[in-house]
Amino acid sequence: MVGLNLLVKAGENLLEPRNLTIVALVLVTGVGGLSVGTADWALKGIGLAGIIGVVANLLLPGRKQEA
Repeated sequence: MVGLNLLVKAGENLLEPRNLTIVALVLVTGVGGLSVGTADWALKGIGLAGIIGVVANLLLPGRKQEA
C-alpha cells in the first residue's frame, strides 16, 4: 500500500495500461503465493513481487525518460 500511495501522490495515472499492468503483476505475485526457486532456496511473497515490479518497470515500453 505504501508504493501505491507514493504513485498517487506523485501524480502517476494508475489507469494507464503500463502502470496498471505493473500494479497487477505485483499484487498477483505477492498475494497469490507464487514461488520461484529450487529445493534449497525459494524466492516468494513480497521479495519476489518487488523484483517482478522492478523488472516489469524496466522492460515494459512507455517509461518516462528523465531529462
